[in-house]
Amino acid sequence: MERQLSAERRRAEHPAQEVIVEAIVDFRDVWLAYNDELLALEKFAVEAIDLKVARGEFIAIVGPSGCGKSTFMKLATGLKPPSRGEIRVDGRTVHGPLKISGMAFQSASLLPWRTTLANVMLPLEIVEP
Repeated sequence: MERQLSAERRRAEHPAQEVIVEAIVDFRDVWLAYNDELLALEKFAVEAIDLKVARGEFIAIVGPSGCGKSTFMKLATGLKPPSRGEIRVDGRTVHGPLKISGMAFQSASLLPWRTTLANVMLPLEIVEP
């Protein structure tokens, strides 16, 4: 108990300085229309997402079926480019599929002659380092 009180006193005596943490994932005013026709009509599936996720931070994307969870992940991993805005991962603008990430889709196509583990490891066999 005394140790906890001592730590609290130290924090009160030395207030934390503002720490600037660079985001590992950074969505900057990201918009997405699924095709050029919808873009021309300004009908967006995703509108004005601003999100920063710091290194070591965990987030959860939750919601009902069809609300955009998979679309969000496709944007974050470079599988789908934004119609507007910018997505940065580890300080670099995402211009295509990221080699540092993997994604398992809900309706994944499994190769029946491979084990579950071998199916999951397949992208590591295909992608060049």
